[in-house]
Amino acid sequence: MSGTTKIFGWRVLLDRLPSRVNLERRGILVSSNLCPLCNKDKDVETLQHLLITCEVAQRLWLKCDNWVGLSLVRSIDIVNNFCNLHFSGLSRKANYAWRGMWLAVVKALWIHRNKVIFDVGQVDEVEIFAVAQLHAWSWTKFSGLKLRGTFAEWCMHSVDCLREIK
Repeated sequence: MSGTTKIFGWRVLLDRLPSRVNLERRGILVSSNLCPLCNKDKDVETLQHLLITCEVAQRLWLKCDNWVGLSLVRSIDIVNNFCNLHFSGLSRKANYAWRGMWLAVVKALWIHRNKVIFDVGQVDEVEIFAVAQLHAWSWTKFSGLKLRGTFAEWCMHSVDCLREIK
């Protein structure tokens, strides 16, 4: 995982990304403070909403759970959501990679949010998930954790790939 990715994760956990609510708090005028992903009248764009409680984010997390074959209870608090990621059946290094998967999903959501806002793009949950899978695989593969297998194997059997990390 690159240094910029780690800094991004740190900024997420400290609520220091420029969400629309954070920009308003700093006195920066925004055209709307609503979430650009779900675009609901009542849902303002906080990081907690955008990354955890937004209906788009929730469907993405469910897709991720189905991908790895697990059913998780997720905290709606970002820090607790991240800190509670630990599987007793995985090595310490594999759990590090698992947290990298969480970060890949969060970063994919943020990148897609920016694409919707700045490129006037459409919300595409398939694209968000595919980007998250690719980032998670590449970060794990090239981080020195000795992930075996191809990207296709990762997409089909990610937990099995994680279990092989010692």
